[in-house]
Amino acid sequence: MHGLEERFTTHEGGTLRYLTGGSGPPMLLCHGFIGSAENFDDWLAALVQRRTVVIPDLPGFGKSSSLQGRHTATTLAHAALAALRHARIERFDVAGLCLGACVALAVDRVARDAVDRMVLHTPLLAPWLVRRRFHLQTAVMLAPGVFPGIVWLSRRRIVSDLYKRLMVEGGDVDPAAAQVNFDNQLRADQRAAREWLHDGLRRNDLAQLCGSGRRTMVLVAADDRIVDVRRLCDALRGFDRISVALIEEGGHAWTEAMIRRQRELLAAFLDGQPIPQDVDTAA
Repeated sequence: MHGLEERFTTHEGGTLRYLTGGSGPPMLLCHGFIGSAENFDDWLAALVQRRTVVIPDLPGFGKSSSLQGRHTATTLAHAALAALRHARIERFDVAGLCLGACVALAVDRVARDAVDRMVLHTPLLAPWLVRRRFHLQTAVMLAPGVFPGIVWLSRRRIVSDLYKRLMVEGGDVDPAAAQVNFDNQLRADQRAAREWLHDGLRRNDLAQLCGSGRRTMVLVAADDRIVDVRRLCDALRGFDRISVALIEEGGHAWTEAMIRRQRELLAAFLDGQPIPQDVDTAA
């Protein structure tokens, strides 16, 4: 992955894996649900020439051990901060993908004086900013009598891809990203996944974000099937340090066109340049 170094440390007695490399000010990257550090491969072309990245596999995912206790945004944030300490980094930007945005915001709460800028991709900022049908889907899937069957089905590639295409991601998914996501899905700790999703869908971090004063870019695709995009844009409008970059063509999964657009937006934001004008901004 773009010449990044793989490192291992320990956190709460377990293994914690992270990738690091690049040049410039440090940036912590928090992957999304049942993901791993490899989720950020498509961003690295824009990041490594601007930032020294630190990308942990959050506990229970990738090559990192699960926690003995619960997997919540806050406990995962402490693990991400352990990777930064091992890399001897004290001040940094932070980014998160989907449920990883909850972890990024928890990092901001725990280490408030250490965080500069934030990038939040498809953040689940409050229950009312998540589409009702997604709440209904997850309520059924996380039910105690149903969840073991969902886990079994999730390990069947055809079933998994069909569900994602119809209910979450839409079509035209980047094939390489789809393979990485399925590989991560197979090795994810299911208790960690259930606890993290349960916590993330009940969090309300909207007031924290709006009151943080951080320079923040929120990335979201117009056709995302998890976040209620219209409500999200309305909720963040008028905050002069928050920019909502609305990608007009795309959904929750990343297509090649969406990947190129995200790199362009990240480059502008991290270089301190104006966000390109063909996207909606809340600032």
